[in-house]
Amino acid sequence: MSAVKSVPPNQPASKKSWGDALKSFSDIRVMIMLFLGFSAGVPILLVFSSLSLWLSEAGLETGVITMFGWAGLGYSFKFIWAPLIDSMPLPFLTKWLGRRRAWMFVSQLLILLAIFTMASVNPVVENVLWVMALGAVLLGFSSATQDIVIDAYRIELAPPALQPTLSSIYVAGYRIGMIVAGAGALYLATYFGSSETLYNYEAWRNTYYTMMAVMSVGLLTTFAVYEPAAESLAIHKQKRNLKVFSMYAAFLLIPGLIYGLPVFISTFSTRILSRPLTIIPVEFLPTINLYFLIVMACAPFLLIYFILNQPKIINKVNAVAQSRNDNLRILGLFVLSVLAFIGAFVFIGGIFEKPEDVALKFLIEVIRLLGSLAVAILVGYALITVGLAKKEVAKRLWVDPIADFFRRYGKQAILLLLLIGFYRVSDIVAGNLSNVFYAKMGFTKIQIADAVKFLGLFMTIAGGFLGGLIAQKMKMMHVMLIGAIASSSTNLLFILLTYHPGDMNYMYLAVIIDNLAAGFATAVFIAFLSALTSVKFTAVQYAIFSSLMTLFPKVLGGYSGGISDNVGFANFFLITFLIGIPVLILIYLVDKHVVIGSNDDPIEPPVKLN
Repeated sequence: MSAVKSVPPNQPASKKSWGDALKSFSDIRVMIMLFLGFSAGVPILLVFSSLSLWLSEAGLETGVITMFGWAGLGYSFKFIWAPLIDSMPLPFLTKWLGRRRAWMFVSQLLILLAIFTMASVNPVVENVLWVMALGAVLLGFSSATQDIVIDAYRIELAPPALQPTLSSIYVAGYRIGMIVAGAGALYLATYFGSSETLYNYEAWRNTYYTMMAVMSVGLLTTFAVYEPAAESLAIHKQKRNLKVFSMYAAFLLIPGLIYGLPVFISTFSTRILSRPLTIIPVEFLPTINLYFLIVMACAPFLLIYFILNQPKIINKVNAVAQSRNDNLRILGLFVLSVLAFIGAFVFIGGIFEKPEDVALKFLIEVIRLLGSLAVAILVGYALITVGLAKKEVAKRLWVDPIADFFRRYGKQAILLLLLIGFYRVSDIVAGNLSNVFYAKMGFTKIQIADAVKFLGLFMTIAGGFLGGLIAQKMKMMHVMLIGAIASSSTNLLFILLTYHPGDMNYMYLAVIIDNLAAGFATAVFIAFLSALTSVKFTAVQYAIFSSLMTLFPKVLGGYSGGISDNVGFANFFLITFLIGIPVLILIYLVDKHVVIGSNDDPIEPPVKLN
């Protein structure tokens, strides 16, 4: 049955007290998503900013360094192989762990292998840089795969009513993981003895080895938690695993919060307000560090315990009717189609000369992207026609998930896709230029790092919590409207900053409010996408939505520098505010004409959590 119908104008929002909204954060599934979000947030910066700094300290040319950024393209095109994850069982692992946890485990193993490969190579040694590039590509692919699985797991883990809470805590965990892999990796590299003036390969190698140890938290979580679409035959084992996991999390999180809050306050006072403040005496730090070291050292032993204590399960999701031969043929089809896309992308890029006009550059890149996708689709169709893979199998994997979305939402599906593609355009395009803008306004690198990397990340986490809380009190589209207004209108604060260059007060005002709004909008938007996703095609549909939500903004954001050069910073940020106005119209139309209902055929979790 289609979910499209007119919504009564005075449709009441679901009532939920503030106490109940806050209580939802105590659910065990919230803690699960905090740790899985952390596991998803660690790899992304190891292939972007931290790797860039490593290669920069090693003395590589800027052009070579920026090419490593292509390793992250998997995040934008993960919807292409998401159907394989939804349909292809893994030998032994799927029966042992379940559909989602099996792929989660494999993706995490590949992440560890990729980090190890990158750490084992000194980029200054001749003719070995390709090994590091291979490791970076593997890291980008495996971490994007982990994102696909974790997103599907989150949607299947809880009903729509709990999704705003899970989305906000996932954003928090993701950001904490980024802090560890970003600022934490830079701190470790400096601690181990590498700097801009004195490059030390062993320091960066040990830093990446440490990040491998940090990723053990993800493995620990994968084996401690349960498969949503499975029935446990030894539920006492599963309950015991969750209880031990909860105790370990308490030993890690509660002291971490007690310790982290004073550190945040003292750091904020010392670095931001320039008022030295010491809350925790220096002599206590060795004991505190030893405590956390001991807790982290327990993780491998707990992992072994969880592996040995896995309960037998019965997967409740019907297996896709395709043989091992079908799976191999589909895998070959996927690989050849991807190679066709890469070849077309390079070929089309070589045809056009790079023009000076920004709008023309953008148009050419759109043509390049769409042309490469068209070539990949044609090659895939041709391979199916000649019999490389069965047409009905390919249709079930790549066509049926899209057809299901249009079946459920009819013509209004176009409206929803437009909203998904444009909802984040205002803040992503503006954010793409933020660091350059701060530098042009006369702020130093340290001032930018303090404001954006330190204060900004914490405000994003706070905004995510706020979004998850308010989304339980209000109708989804009304909260989406608040997020859209906040994320676009906060760009006007940067116009204010252009009239007060170098003024730290105006900078902090812009950073605090902008990141708070971005965190709010992100958490609410993730919950919205989760509500649109059918559990029949969880991984595929959410991967399509999440890729679409960043694809156009990132392509347009790549030309933000050229636009600002032509019109000036003030007019540029005014433009980013104005392009957010059509989003408000889209939200109004969706709210009026579309019912965002619960997922089709919801799967209840097999373990009683309360």
